[in-house]
Amino acid sequence: MKKKEQVKRARTKAQAQAGRSKVDGAAGNGSRDAHKGPSVQAASSRKRQGPGTDAFKREQSVKTAKWNRFMLIRYLDAGLFFIGLYWALMLLAFQPGIAMVVPVLEIVIALAVMVEVFTTLSSETEYLVWSHRVLVASCALSAVTLAATVLVGEQLFFPFLSSKMVGAMFCVALIAVKLIIIHRIVLVRDRRDKRYALYQKVLRYNS
Repeated sequence: MKKKEQVKRARTKAQAQAGRSKVDGAAGNGSRDAHKGPSVQAASSRKRQGPGTDAFKREQSVKTAKWNRFMLIRYLDAGLFFIGLYWALMLLAFQPGIAMVVPVLEIVIALAVMVEVFTTLSSETEYLVWSHRVLVASCALSAVTLAATVLVGEQLFFPFLSSKMVGAMFCVALIAVKLIIIHRIVLVRDRRDKRYALYQKVLRYNS
C-alpha cells in the first residue's frame, strides 16, 4: 500500500511540474510576441505606404496635380536656360570676354528658378518668391543689354549676329518670356491659374 501511495504522489508531482512548465512557456511566448509587436506593426505600416498601395497612389496624384500648375513656368524656364547656354557658347567661340557675364547670369537665374520649382513638391509652397525677384532683376539686365546693343552695336554682346537690330529683337524676346513667367508665378500665387480648380478636386478626392 505504501508503495502505491508513493507512486501516486510521484505522478501528481510530475503532472504539476508539467503544468507549470506549460504556463511558463506560454507566458514567455507572449512576452516575445509583445516585443516583436511594434517592429512587425512598423514593417507592415511601411509596407502599406510603399509603391502600389492606395496611399502612395493618392500622394502621387496630388503631387502630379500640383506639378502641373507649374508646367508653363518649367517649359519657359528651360527655354531660357538653353538660350543662355547657346549665347554663352557663341560668345566663347567668337569673342570671349567680360560680356560673357550676361549669358552666364541668364543660365544661373534659369537654374535657380528650376530648383525652386522642384522644392514645391516637398512643401506646401505655391508662391515662388525668389524666382519672382530674380526674374524681375533679370528683366532689368536684359533691358540694359538691349540699350547697350542699340547704342553700341552688336559687337559687344552679339558678335555672332548679322546686325544690332537682330540682337535687339533677341533681347526683347528674352524680356517677353521672363514677363510671361512672372505673370504665371503671380497667377499661381493668387490661385487664379486654370489648373488650380483641378488641383482642388484632386485634394478633395484624396482627402
